Amino acid sequence: MESRSAGLTLRGLLRVAKRSAKAALRPLSSRPTTRAKLVRDLRHLGVRPGALLLVHSSLSALGFVPGGPRTVIRALLEALGPEGTLVIPTHSWEEMAAGCRTFDVRRTGVCVGTIPDYFRSYPGVIRSLHPTHSVAALGPLAQWLTADHESSATPCGAGSPYAKLLDRDGQILFLGATLRSNTAYYTVEALGGAPHLMSGTPDRFTVIAEGGTRRELLIDRHRAGIPRRFEELEGWMTERGILRAGQVGPARSLLIAGTPFRDALTEAVRNDPTFLLVRSQEVPAR
Repeated sequence: MESRSAGLTLRGLLRVAKRSAKAALRPLSSRPTTRAKLVRDLRHLGVRPGALLLVHSSLSALGFVPGGPRTVIRALLEALGPEGTLVIPTHSWEEMAAGCRTFDVRRTGVCVGTIPDYFRSYPGVIRSLHPTHSVAALGPLAQWLTADHESSATPCGAGSPYAKLLDRDGQILFLGATLRSNTAYYTVEALGGAPHLMSGTPDRFTVIAEGGTRRELLIDRHRAGIPRRFEELEGWMTERGILRAGQVGPARSLLIAGTPFRDALTEAVRNDPTFLLVRSQEVPAR
């Protein structure tokens, strides 16, 4: 247990050091990407005021942002306006895959970037209680969106924040990120009944809520090691009017319309459960 914890700590320290080094170099390599510039570009890309918006992000792709992740978060909130709800994945699957079985919503870190790790502690944010695929949300729909995530049969399927967002015609923004980051692909695999998605063997997790309440839960995790062709589908979605590409600051960014995405991809997965898999990949027998 001690060696595993040390390994997790070392990985976390290396990740922080890498992020710090990148941040130190950004002012030397690019013009500032300001909050005002971010807001203008987000609106031009199609982010709707009042929207329910899920954001996958890469801070490094935005170049030098004075104020760092705080500026990006404030720009996203300004683009959405007071009626909008901002949602950011705060996944911790890397730590859980390494053997950790305790998820503390207040303390468990994030393995998907600087902006998500900053946002989980932003004032007013609510974080869902799923040990591998939690989200953090801020806005009028945050409480509804994050509620009972830990009780979902799959991390991203029916009843999860991802499925709720797609039901409500939310938008999915890839802010300097690529479709490789698209967690909602797992949502359509779950809704479409893809047999390769889940491990089929739930693990016992301790989940600690904001007030310190502890619960023991059985949670099934995604099956690891199955290559997907997520990035290959950009053209497929663009042709169907689901996806729009543009620039936000120096970063190529993508915006997906949630409900059309859900409908088209779920149908594709139901017709062919291997639709999202690398074509040479055989589906393991259950």
